[in-house]
Amino acid sequence: MKTRFLPLLFFFFVFVFPVVSAADDLDALFLQAGIKYRKDDFQGASALYSAVLRGNPRSAEAFNNRGLCKAASGDFAGAVSDYSEALKLDPSMVAACNNRGIAMAKTGNYHEAILDYNQALRINAVLPEVYNNLGLARSALGDQSGALDDFNTALALKPYYPEALLNRGCARQKLAEHREALRDFQQVISFGSGYAEPYFYSAVSRSAMGDHKGALVDYTKAIAISPSYPEAFAGRALAKIRSRDYRGALDDYDKVIGLQSDNPELYYNRALVKVKLSDFPGAEIDCSLALERNNVYAEAFFLRGIIRSELGNREGMLADLRFSADAGYDPAKKLLKKEMDKR
Repeated sequence: MKTRFLPLLFFFFVFVFPVVSAADDLDALFLQAGIKYRKDDFQGASALYSAVLRGNPRSAEAFNNRGLCKAASGDFAGAVSDYSEALKLDPSMVAACNNRGIAMAKTGNYHEAILDYNQALRINAVLPEVYNNLGLARSALGDQSGALDDFNTALALKPYYPEALLNRGCARQKLAEHREALRDFQQVISFGSGYAEPYFYSAVSRSAMGDHKGALVDYTKAIAISPSYPEAFAGRALAKIRSRDYRGALDDYDKVIGLQSDNPELYYNRALVKVKLSDFPGAEIDCSLALERNNVYAEAFFLRGIIRSELGNREGMLADLRFSADAGYDPAKKLLKKEMDKR
């Protein structure tokens, strides 16, 4: 039985205002662009920064801020280009280094992101937000120990930093340091941020420590804050299974499937619950729905084969076991051999 936990990523963008502008009209355009950016009118802001650059093509600040607009609109390649132009004009602009690193990370280029964050820290070594971003990039590459060091540095520089605390907790969770992770998540909760994620990750660590009742409480709190949180419903369903509350788990899988109807694992997990409730026809349907979404899902073929055996469909069982065995699933190979030996 599987469930997916998605990591929550917090990034820090640096927006730059010009100290001195060559002309009052460019100053006015720059200020108007900033207002549009803060109102989430990223295209309008980008157009105004372009106007500034036509008047002053050597404005590193305008390139940086237009890059932010492009990043906010999902154009990360365009953002990287603008941040790079800003750095050509002003190699010491820590904001552009940091922001380019974020754009690199958003497109999965974590090694390049790390280079940018380190460059930013060579310019200014006391920026907790950059250490936080560096930790996220290291974590994405699997270097949880390095990420932990970065989050610790961020928190040493800025003790009240809920995002870094949450991210440190996630790194500790990946290192199976669940007790320490739980302390981080509980501290974030104590700050009263009102976010669902600290409760979700707290529940994950509680469950890993065997505290399924505590996990249920935290998953429920996460759902109360964010009623369309599929990972929280899936996690709570798993906690209910471990607490032998199969009907409650079934309700949660129904809800999460309503949110993520294309996820084959959810149908497979719901089929397992229905088997526990002796609803074999319903379980067979769920296995078939899982296989419609992933036609090489060996475990789902195997489970459907077992279910078909319970329903008296031996030929269907053998066909499913063959599919599962051909996909390399060892339990299917063993059971298929045992069944064939009966002939």
